[in-house]
Amino acid sequence: MELLEAFGATVEHHRALIIDTDGLSYGESLTFKQARQKLGQESDLIVADLSSPFDANGFTAVSGTLKGGGMLIVLPSSKHEGDGYSTLWLERAFEAFHRIRQNEDTFSDIKEVEPLSTFNRYEQQQQAIQAISRVLSGHRKRPLVITADRGRGKSAALGIAAGQIIHDSTKKILVTAPNTQAVKTLFEHAKSASGCSNQRPNVACSIEGGSVEFIAPDELLREQQVCDLLLVDEAAAIPLPILKSIVERYHRVCFATTVHGYEGCGRGFGIKFEAWLSKHRPGWNSIKLTQPIRWNPDDPMEAWLFDTFLLDAEIESAPLDADLTIHLQKIEADSYARSPEILRKGFGLLVNAHYQTTPNDLFQLLDDPNIVFYQALQGEHVVGVIVGYLEGGLDESTLADVQLGRRRPAGHMVPVSLVSQLADNAPALVKSLRIMRIAVHPDLQGQGIGGWMLSQLSKKQTDVEYLSTSFGVTAELASFWASNHFQSVRLGSKQDQASGCFSVTMVKPLNRSLSWLDGARHQLREGLLDTASDIHRNLSSDVLIELLSEGSVSLSHQKDFHLRVVENYVQGGASFEGTRAKVTELLLANLHGVEVERVSLISDLVIKKLSWSEVCQNHGFTGRKQAEANYRQAIQEHLLSTL
Repeated sequence: MELLEAFGATVEHHRALIIDTDGLSYGESLTFKQARQKLGQESDLIVADLSSPFDANGFTAVSGTLKGGGMLIVLPSSKHEGDGYSTLWLERAFEAFHRIRQNEDTFSDIKEVEPLSTFNRYEQQQQAIQAISRVLSGHRKRPLVITADRGRGKSAALGIAAGQIIHDSTKKILVTAPNTQAVKTLFEHAKSASGCSNQRPNVACSIEGGSVEFIAPDELLREQQVCDLLLVDEAAAIPLPILKSIVERYHRVCFATTVHGYEGCGRGFGIKFEAWLSKHRPGWNSIKLTQPIRWNPDDPMEAWLFDTFLLDAEIESAPLDADLTIHLQKIEADSYARSPEILRKGFGLLVNAHYQTTPNDLFQLLDDPNIVFYQALQGEHVVGVIVGYLEGGLDESTLADVQLGRRRPAGHMVPVSLVSQLADNAPALVKSLRIMRIAVHPDLQGQGIGGWMLSQLSKKQTDVEYLSTSFGVTAELASFWASNHFQSVRLGSKQDQASGCFSVTMVKPLNRSLSWLDGARHQLREGLLDTASDIHRNLSSDVLIELLSEGSVSLSHQKDFHLRVVENYVQGGASFEGTRAKVTELLLANLHGVEVERVSLISDLVIKKLSWSEVCQNHGFTGRKQAEANYRQAIQEHLLSTL
């Protein structure tokens, strides 16, 4: 520490960040967790002590703040028995660093780096700002997509453009993103460019009628918002169906996302979304920012970060020989810790498929003994991956406290939630495997590989009683898992702010029947019928019908009476209120194989219990008379005619 303290005297006029390091009198002291909040800022010196638990997300985030000519000093941790494979991984990575030993070397031994280039580092950013302005002033329905690696000034460009626009006009600009933290940099630049100092929550600036305001993605679609321009930052973190809805409902939109990022990567975003844009908005434009703002092109520090934390892990080309046999292989942590290329191929698929694949996920793969990692191989090509997590096997005394809400053991997400929900210890007494991630090569999707992987995984799991998974539910995802023999057992009560999705838990029994499964399925179904009109009011009709269609439901013993009353209503008799319960029973008995759009009007009225005015708004009717006529017709065509 004496050497570091002495070195501090030479950097006293520079910005230093001291991460989890005690005993230094200079710089801003931070934990790794706090360091994550420094994204978008600049520093000249970083000192990081790795003897405390390593946070890869925090380390990569704060390392990205270094300016050209800056210095990263790492105090490596000592080896301990029981250390995970991440220690070996980091040791190999730090071989690229210049090593200084206390009382033996000095900082003057380090080779001085080249100064920052003198050419215009902001040229690409200025082009992006101009392109954003053209979205507002040019033709409608021509979205702009901005992609960039971290540190290229993407969010700053959005903020500067927004600030300049409201400084010169009275335009209303809305900004949406996965969360408010994601737009912090954008807001700061908008305030600076507009010259205002507004302090209202979620409002970057408001000046003479113009404003820049944040709105959550789900709220953006719940009601049509009035705005002149919509900016979507970190768009890859927002589900594709929501992005499509945004394009359809708002006609002047800029999307921006990080390609290689420190808190998640978004390359998969471009594959499907940009293809969809080309079909539905052929006049869309794109800009890719490649010029770093804070450092030179081909910066060795950036290259080291990308290589060490697999931030640039790419998917390889799909195999040309489609007849090659695919086999599912379990990859042990020691093999990919010692041979990084084995992990790089599979990790590239995860990064491509899942936006929130972070550096910490890499280190969990290396260290957590409960993680299982499978690759689907076709020849030497990785065409799919599955990441699972072993759960369960808890004792009765622990579970007694779980039922009473006194404990929630970490690392057992699905079994613990089921114990709490069902007041039954059985789901957590046995061992299970939760599927955390599954990804298939984008060029090979739709060929049944994902389902085949799940089938093979089921055969290989001889020590667990069931598989589980939990995800933000869409009709497409629920249908995929149901087609692979997973059954819904739990539906979350809160929507994710970014996706607008409720989380669903699904399980698949393996070796024998599960005593609690039918009860869990019945509880979900009965609960959903009760909550569809309030808690789950925003559940989309296709998801609602997909979840309710699981399992068989027969008409009651009063079938003939129910049919007679409903037929009378369809012909113009009875009343909507007096027949709603009977129509509900008919609907539940006819959900298998039904096309969602044919019965969504019925489900909105009898299950979600929407008001007539809401139904008219959702389905485009002029009033109750027209809506009820269509409701009667739908019952006749899609319920009564099938009996």
